[in-house]
Amino acid sequence: MNRLAILLVVFLLITLGSGIGAAAEVYVQPGESIQTALDNAVSGDVIILKPGIYTENIKIDKNNLVISSESGNPDDTIITAKSSDNHVISLQADNVKISGLGITGTKNSYAGIYISECNNCIIENNKIVNNGYGIYLLNSKGNKLSNNVIANNEENGILLSTSTNNTIFGNTASDNKDTGIHISTSDDNTLTGNNVSSNDIYGLFVCPESDDNLIYNNYFNNTVNAEIQNGVGNAYNTAKTEGENIVGGSYLGGNFWAEPEGTGFSDTAVDADGDGIADSEYRISQSIYSDQLPLISSSKPQQPGPPVANFEMNNSDGSAPLTVQFTDLSENTDSWGWDFESDGKIDSTEENPVHVFTTIGTYTVTLSATNKNGTDSKTAAVIVTHPVGNSSVNNTSEDPGAIENSTSADESSDNITSAVEAGGNRTYYNQTEDSGIITNAGLDSQSGAVNLNGENSSGINTSSVNLNGEDNAGTNTSSSNLNTSSVNLNGENNSGINTSSVNLNGEDNTGINTSSVEYALENKTDAPGFEIVYGAVSLLAVFLYRKVRPGN
Repeated sequence: MNRLAILLVVFLLITLGSGIGAAAEVYVQPGESIQTALDNAVSGDVIILKPGIYTENIKIDKNNLVISSESGNPDDTIITAKSSDNHVISLQADNVKISGLGITGTKNSYAGIYISECNNCIIENNKIVNNGYGIYLLNSKGNKLSNNVIANNEENGILLSTSTNNTIFGNTASDNKDTGIHISTSDDNTLTGNNVSSNDIYGLFVCPESDDNLIYNNYFNNTVNAEIQNGVGNAYNTAKTEGENIVGGSYLGGNFWAEPEGTGFSDTAVDADGDGIADSEYRISQSIYSDQLPLISSSKPQQPGPPVANFEMNNSDGSAPLTVQFTDLSENTDSWGWDFESDGKIDSTEENPVHVFTTIGTYTVTLSATNKNGTDSKTAAVIVTHPVGNSSVNNTSEDPGAIENSTSADESSDNITSAVEAGGNRTYYNQTEDSGIITNAGLDSQSGAVNLNGENSSGINTSSVNLNGEDNAGTNTSSSNLNTSSVNLNGENNSGINTSSVNLNGEDNTGINTSSVEYALENKTDAPGFEIVYGAVSLLAVFLYRKVRPGN
């Protein structure tokens, strides 16, 4: 009998023990109390709400519970506050999951979900709207808030106060009257993948006592995206890593910083290599921090800045016809307009045109570079000079030390023949100016002789001058009755007469043109009694001629 009683007691204990801690699914219908189900729940129970509206304020103080909607849709399973002066859901337990619920109806300093001194809870896929605060974490650690919509609340969408190691992922915090996400005296939290938009005051607020928080891959689009009061060790980007980012790009890095008018940093920044990361860092206003890898949208073409016109040319100065290659160096340019002729008309729309300038002058070339943001211009000068070459010039050369410039003048015909050095290369051009009479002068650099052949109006006047040499006879002869003369200058004749200082140029006493050749002696026009010397030498020449004439 005693043995049978003992067995019965053991059986009862085993039976009762098998029911302790066994998780149960508890269904709640609209009109039933959620709080009653929670009060009756044990650790591990899953409380499932049928679609409908539940009007009450509930408190969860048991660990390891799940409260979720049957549909998983927060729009058809809604808990609205019975009293607006209390939290809709107050959570003070660990390892609790709240999922798929619409939560609304409180106000002032009360929250849709208030989490106090809780660890490792999961708040996901809820819609928390029109409350005082959306989600309020206080003194809580290791919790995960993900894929919630927190909107149109009177204060902050998400508030972390003295809370650490929490993960805020994939939430939409928008249209809240204060701040989208507020981090106050909280450390080591991670914010990533959140859309924080259209909040009235700030998108993100970080107080100075919040340290070592990591904030990356979030989309900010607010009038003021961030009020960062520093703190220590906070970061606003992670290392560049392959993976789809919040705006569809191929790399994770920093955050997307937009503004409602489309003028935010990420709206306008340049991404030259197309990796979805801006080419420059985003400096957070009034903060020591910057986002070093800010995101650029990959869903739309990059918007270029205004055009900057610039070009270069391979030649800007030369004789006609001048061919110039123009090379465009403009930035952010969709189309080009070139004005080569300084007349305000577009001569080419090519990017890198070639133009030939055929008319002598100075041209102002204008390039107009254009894109949808405007037009910019740049100008440069091109100088076109006379062509090189002259058909009336004879070319000769001269040894160093020879005659620099030579001029022959025929007074009777006003003919002027000049030999002028060209270009400083010891090359001379003989040029004649007259009234229709051509005279060519050839300078022989080897013999030092000048031969001038000309024609005057009264007939043929031929002069032959031998400079720096002697004739075979050594005799200097001249005829006053002939139109020809042969003069040996700068040498001696057999009679020992030195004629190197004689200038034969002009007419003799009988009116005969004796020479059209000028032999330029140094200071010849300044020598006193030049006419007397000239006459004496002429008489002496006649005397010697008659003396040595055959038959005398």
